[in-house]
Amino acid sequence: YQQALDIKIEFGDRFSQALTYYCLASLAQEQEDYPEARAYFQKALEIYAEYQDEYRGAIAREALERLPDNSEN
Repeated sequence: YQQALDIKIEFGDRFSQALTYYCLASLAQEQEDYPEARAYFQKALEIYAEYQDEYRGAIAREALERLPDNSEN
């Protein structure tokens, strides 16, 4: 996913970047790296907001809210 993100950043494909950030966040969450997951979900949310994509934004926001608090890491 990181290589895909690098390519999308290079070509300025912001919407695809959001999708990749979401995938990276999900992967980090599976690995219980909650701070990294939180950062990636937040980046995805910011881009979805730029595109006014309320549907994907809501999904990312819900995933972000389900992450354990920082104190539990």
